[in-house]
Amino acid sequence: MEFEFNFGEQQLTPQAPQDNTLYASVAGIAQQLDQDELVFMDYETGQNHVMTVQVLQAMGLTQQFRPLHEHIQQIATAIPALKNQQQAIQKVLQFLIDKQLIISADDWLNKLRQSDNKHAQTPYAGMVVRTCDRPEQLTRLLDSLVSYQKQHNSHHPVLVFDDSRSESNRTANEKICQKSTAQVTYHGSSWQQQFITMLHHEWPKDKKHIDWLLARQKGFTGGRVWNLALLTLSGKRFCFFDDDYLMQPRVAEGAQSELINLSDQAPLSVEFGLNVRAIKDKSLDFKQDLLQNMVSACGLTFGQWLSEHPQIATNSLYGLRLMDLDRMTSSSPIKTTGSGTWGSPRAAGNYWLYLLNKTQREAFWQDRETYLDNIEASHLLHYADNYQVLTKPYFAPSSIDNGDFMPFAMPTGVNEDHFFGSLTEVCYPDNVSLQFPMMMGHLQLDERDRSQMNHIARRPGLNSFVADYLTSVSHHFYGKDAIQRFAYARTAIADLIHNPDQMLINRLREYLSRTRSQLIHQLQSILAEVDNPPIYWQADVKELIEANGAAIKSDQTPLLKDWPEDLDDRACVELLRSELQQIAEAMDVWPQLWEFCRAQ
Repeated sequence: MEFEFNFGEQQLTPQAPQDNTLYASVAGIAQQLDQDELVFMDYETGQNHVMTVQVLQAMGLTQQFRPLHEHIQQIATAIPALKNQQQAIQKVLQFLIDKQLIISADDWLNKLRQSDNKHAQTPYAGMVVRTCDRPEQLTRLLDSLVSYQKQHNSHHPVLVFDDSRSESNRTANEKICQKSTAQVTYHGSSWQQQFITMLHHEWPKDKKHIDWLLARQKGFTGGRVWNLALLTLSGKRFCFFDDDYLMQPRVAEGAQSELINLSDQAPLSVEFGLNVRAIKDKSLDFKQDLLQNMVSACGLTFGQWLSEHPQIATNSLYGLRLMDLDRMTSSSPIKTTGSGTWGSPRAAGNYWLYLLNKTQREAFWQDRETYLDNIEASHLLHYADNYQVLTKPYFAPSSIDNGDFMPFAMPTGVNEDHFFGSLTEVCYPDNVSLQFPMMMGHLQLDERDRSQMNHIARRPGLNSFVADYLTSVSHHFYGKDAIQRFAYARTAIADLIHNPDQMLINRLREYLSRTRSQLIHQLQSILAEVDNPPIYWQADVKELIEANGAAIKSDQTPLLKDWPEDLDDRACVELLRSELQQIAEAMDVWPQLWEFCRAQ
């Protein structure tokens, strides 16, 4: 047997730690051999190791990165038979380290920073701008880009995709593009129809699916603009902004731009102000070329980017599990990059404002007057404290590596960015989204009534439901090819379509209940830890809890956002199947469209 130790019955006093090197055990699977013996297979190497149950227990208690002396103390406390056996435990752990079943944080980080420098980036096409019935904001964005390019001696060709419904606004937008001193190409309704017609000629049997992906429909159709850009620029990298952005980068005074956080659960920071001037006073001009930095990182492997930025240190891995960090490797592609925003938030609702940490929460509720403004999230800084390495971005990415196959965005409805990010994760499970600790300007001129969300239960839409479903089943996809994994996702949706009626209703009800119960649990935990909160904040939190609690207890038809309120269970199932069928059929033709456009 490989690992057989007699821990003995020594009574030793723990010694002071000699060093604080962090260690964690590798991920694997164990199979029982007999009552006391089992075989453990290292997932990464595939190597088998025979060990006792007690040794496996010790490995199970060392999954988080901690100093060796903490692991020893935890094992001695958690396993009664090993009480006061610190020296023997240390001997076992050292043997596991020698066998590389427990590894140090330094060794893991050194491996992460390795780069063969063989991965070549695809060409950069420029900046895609999505505009919709807001000529004044398009003017402001292009003017800010002209100033930005002069400041940094840079050049970003601009491709404006117009989603305006008003003919007068489309005419105004085209004139703005023609007059701008930036290099702007306008893609209006005429160009879009010609592009769609070209695809109709190539795939006449798929005309309906092409129109669903790319043509104008009722409601919010920002996602179709993503799809037009993804096809037009297939095989290239590009950056992507809405017309309410400003190319004026800033950085929060407390941001740590020389540090990168490797956790996938790193939250964003928030600072509030009563107006734009107030939030700008809480931040500084960022003098470097943030736009170029994000574009340059996009398409690299993570190891390449780390090796090119040796001045950026990683945060401590203390408390993180190696099995969670193994989602990234040195060869992980950086498929998207992003930054924070100053000005208006990117979230449609304001639930997240009630989940802030202590310091941010106190700024949020500091007095009644500012609270009433803050619940609308009208003026704030929303940013990462340091670089973040996420599985998918929190919001729409600032740049996209479209060099290899990428999925489509949902053409209608909000949270099209969440859908796109989730399908990117499905296609590239080892990809990372690199978030920069700086902010771009984002100023919405139209008022948003975000506080009305306080009075109703959370109701995610179809885009979120499908995205979260595909993420939940994608761990069953074992292939590496992105298009093949995309096909697996299509099969998973087809399987969902053919669920029995009651199972579909149950899936919807479970999804909505889970979403609402998670919010209730988070809010209840915050209420329990807060001493003497303001009455107005407390009232809103309780209203949120009551609204979501009532929805969970209700036996009404489980409706997604924007669905008709008068649907019964049968009509709900029919609508869900119909919408899922549209997605599945579009997934059949999308890879062909993408490959065809890349070849043009």
